[in-house]
Amino acid sequence: MKLLEIMNEVIFTCNKLWDDVKNTEIKDLAYNSSKCEDGYIFVAIKGETVDGHKYAQKAYERGSRVFILQDDIELNEDAIKLFVEDSRIALSRMSSNYFGNPSKDLKIIGVTGTKGKTTITNYISEVLNKAGLNTGVIGTNGTFYNGKSEKTVNTTPESYELHRIFRTMLDSGVKCVSMEVSSGGIMMERVKDIEFDIAIFSNLSTDHVGPKEHPTFEHYLECKAKLFTLAKHGIVNIDDKYAKQIIEKSTCDIETFGIENKADIVANDIDYSRALDSLGVSFNVQAKNEEFNAYICSPGTFSIYNALAVISVCRYLKVDQHIMLDALRNAKVKGRVEVLPILDYATIIIDYAHNGVSLENILQTLKKYDHNRLICLFGSVGGRTELRRKELGDVASRECDLCILTSDNPDFEDPMNVIKDIADSFENSDCEYIVEPDRRVAIEKAIEIAKEGDMIVFAGKGHEEYQLIKGQRIPFSETEIAINASKKIMANKERKQLS
Repeated sequence: MKLLEIMNEVIFTCNKLWDDVKNTEIKDLAYNSSKCEDGYIFVAIKGETVDGHKYAQKAYERGSRVFILQDDIELNEDAIKLFVEDSRIALSRMSSNYFGNPSKDLKIIGVTGTKGKTTITNYISEVLNKAGLNTGVIGTNGTFYNGKSEKTVNTTPESYELHRIFRTMLDSGVKCVSMEVSSGGIMMERVKDIEFDIAIFSNLSTDHVGPKEHPTFEHYLECKAKLFTLAKHGIVNIDDKYAKQIIEKSTCDIETFGIENKADIVANDIDYSRALDSLGVSFNVQAKNEEFNAYICSPGTFSIYNALAVISVCRYLKVDQHIMLDALRNAKVKGRVEVLPILDYATIIIDYAHNGVSLENILQTLKKYDHNRLICLFGSVGGRTELRRKELGDVASRECDLCILTSDNPDFEDPMNVIKDIADSFENSDCEYIVEPDRRVAIEKAIEIAKEGDMIVFAGKGHEEYQLIKGQRIPFSETEIAINASKKIMANKERKQLS
């Protein structure tokens, strides 16, 4: 592809005569100098901690001769320097051009909000695939389409990766993409050149505000709302207290869903149910000119909101109602209120709840089901704000009968520092707690102390199958550890009964 085609709609200046270089053949783009080769454009991105301009010489040495820069830097005379105001914005447009603007030929559904993004995107994919609309997923758990999967570093990958994935999906027969759109992804211009057909707002609460994230909550809200200036159709949870601001800032047509307030789609007559391998909820749906019953095998009010978002999408895309309801009834997401049917006398649940709001939601939801003790095993990420630790501790000490305080992703911080911060919340609480910094041992202990009717939540890790320790991702599967621990417990019980 020629440089002229890649730079279409990008505003720039050049250190050489444009007519002399515009037909330069380009093999690919790279924003990591170590991936550069002959014929590659190197895009120097200024990040939070790393400035790509410092690696331009390395990119040159690896063969790059075309550079996207915000600042002038010294390079050999044959280097073509293209100066832009913001290299992230340039990368977004260039990536879309390079891969043939694939989002134009796909139905893109973007989901944003503090909680529920992963569940909603995966539910949408399951339902639409059952309805015959080949749908891929991009988000926290990775990229999935046609039985294939790919790990993602960020919830919303860099713009180059997104357009590469779109092109691969499109060439593989995918017609629709259900993707999580994080506030960070919006802030860093990763989704700027994606043509969204539908944007969904789930909810908003204080999170991701602090160093290396959003400077203020207002900025966080602004980033979330920006998605509704990039889409043709918006679907909004009207019950969220920030829904009005989202709607006011949107430029697309808006449809609403809710439980408490008047909306285009409303749920009522809610009923909770419980089985060995799931905690579910049934409800009645009222929409314009129709009414029907729905069920989802995930508990709580938040699950109803997630389901309403999916139902709204299906109605907009005119999916057959019977197919939608049947697919929704069986939809599950790994690590999101995932029930492990490993003990016949206690309920074991794995959930990604890693902040105060999400933990409060899951714990209050579980309390609606019959139980003996509510036990929560959790920690908090090392090197992050202490406010999150306090919020987690405050919620767990108030809602639980027993807590096991352990590590999450400690990284370079001593897990006991994090645990001590959390433990402060238990000083005047009736909730007992156990300290065990080794998460594997903590899980085994939780299984060991389980009694008839207990509900035990392993919170914070969810789908993650690693622990971040001193900069290294160490393989770690809560599911596997819990299963093995339960097998030992059940085997011991059988031996005692036989003796």
